Amino acid sequence: MSDAGRKDFTDKAAEAIKPDSEKSYLEQAKETITDYADKAASYLQSDKDKGVAQNVSDNVSKGQDKSTSSGKSFSESAGEYLGEAKEKLGEYTQKGSKEASDAKADLQKKFEK
Repeated sequence: MSDAGRKDFTDKAAEAIKPDSEKSYLEQAKETITDYADKAASYLQSDKDKGVAQNVSDNVSKGQDKSTSSGKSFSESAGEYLGEAKEKLGEYTQKGSKEASDAKADLQKKFEK
């Protein structure tokens, strides 16, 4: 079980199992934002304040991050994750707006006939 305010392990597993091609843009945006927020929280929350399972999960994730990181501090990494979440939110918002606009245009065409 994850700590309060953190992304639940079962949610992470369910999201990983379902292919992105079967997810709506809204689902993808939610996952991306909550992933980045949880990752930032893993860097900002001290290990002594975490439960055992949360600590293990975070340390595994941090180990994976270090294999691709260039030696940045925790706060730099957390800041980057939050920045990326904002960027992704903007991208998904644009995609969702375009889909809504396209759907509206399709409906208008159907009613004009």
